[in-house]
Amino acid sequence: MIIKKLELSNFQVIKEFNADFEGNVYFITGDNELGKSTLLKAIGALLTGNRDAVLRNGEDKGFAKMVVGDDGEEYDVELRFTKANPRGTLSIKQKTTGMRSDNVSMLQKVFGYTDFDAVEFSRWSETAEGRRKQVQYVRALLPVDVQKRIDEIDTEVTTVKDKRKEANAEVKTFTTICANAEKQLKPGDVKTYADKIDIADLMEEQNENARLIEKAKTVRTALQTRTEQLEAIPVRIKQANDDHDNAAKRIADNLESEEKEVARIIAEAKKRLEEAKKEAKKSKSLIDAELQTALEKIAEEKADYETRKKNAADWLAKYEENNPENLDTAERLKQAEEHNRINTLVVDYLAKKKQKDAAEKTAQTHDKKLSDLLKERENLIAKSKLPIDGLTFTDDGLELNGVPFVAGKVSDSQIMEVAAKLIIASNPTVKVFRIARGESLGAKRLQSLIELARKEGYQGFIEEVKRGQDDLVIEEYSENE
Repeated sequence: MIIKKLELSNFQVIKEFNADFEGNVYFITGDNELGKSTLLKAIGALLTGNRDAVLRNGEDKGFAKMVVGDDGEEYDVELRFTKANPRGTLSIKQKTTGMRSDNVSMLQKVFGYTDFDAVEFSRWSETAEGRRKQVQYVRALLPVDVQKRIDEIDTEVTTVKDKRKEANAEVKTFTTICANAEKQLKPGDVKTYADKIDIADLMEEQNENARLIEKAKTVRTALQTRTEQLEAIPVRIKQANDDHDNAAKRIADNLESEEKEVARIIAEAKKRLEEAKKEAKKSKSLIDAELQTALEKIAEEKADYETRKKNAADWLAKYEENNPENLDTAERLKQAEEHNRINTLVVDYLAKKKQKDAAEKTAQTHDKKLSDLLKERENLIAKSKLPIDGLTFTDDGLELNGVPFVAGKVSDSQIMEVAAKLIIASNPTVKVFRIARGESLGAKRLQSLIELARKEGYQGFIEEVKRGQDDLVIEEYSENE
């Protein structure tokens, strides 16, 4: 569908306007402040229903009417406004059925018109929000399944970026932790102290050495005691003999005394003498037996002492062969404990390094996933054949032939041309596009737009400022111009 008729009354700066349209491209010309932009605005308001206060200053009422259609169907669109209602009331009427609606959403449903002009479109590239808006318009031109997949990719990209952010945070954390752990080590410690020393055997050896050392003290004391005891044996034997001799002398003395006494009283003590002899003999046998017993006991103790001495000497001789007092067990234990202290640092460092490596691997996985998603997204866009050769988009905005679609990077005429082509591509039902400041396009790009409009069956309204032209003129483009 195209615009077949437009009629305005008291529409902003335009007092009256009435024109019929049948051709492709029309130029709206004149000097500034004559209503060229207002005319484009009126077309946009009647196609979309979007408008602000449109009543001409100083007037009580006005209207805007437009016939839109093709050979099969036509629609009358009318906007009536008053001083009390300067935005007016919009209605749409289908000519064949007579069906009428004041619902703007009905108009938008019927026409489905995407409304923006080249100037406005170029200004969008000046802000991040505007660049996102440009991307939205371009994305809407992609096939539905491609848009759906791009939405899925964008959602997944956001998720992957969040996961990558978390993984990178972990990498940063574990890198710091590893660095702090590594500061406690010297070069080569990781290799030297990778394995822990089992000090259980050294601890057992140290305990056994301590026990043997204490036992050696006891055995040395016992050896000394036994030596002293053996050295005392001759003295004890002499003492035993001396005691025997003294006892024998005392018996002899007593016997002599008794014999003298018996001799003196022999007559009356003969019997007593005999008894004394018997007693003396008995006592002599008794002390002889005591002497033998004492000597036997001493001999037994001597043999025991000699055996114990020999055992002590043999044990000490064996002990001296591997004297724990001369061993370096304590030093080796100290070295093992220091080794294990550094081993603990190494094990802690390696564990943290393993965590850091795992976090880096996770981050790399997310990086690859993100790269794959963005590559898929790029390929989808590249294969979808957007209406402008070389036009694509990223999260940051549009790109034209790999160049950011912003002022200073691409020319104003390129921006205008892209805007016009996007308007054409965005409106397959109402095939109308509007271009403000058409003089900025240049002859070459303007001719390209005209040829595109004719080829695709679009109707274009292009504003051009002509200094010194005091009347608002709208005329169809012809090859003779």
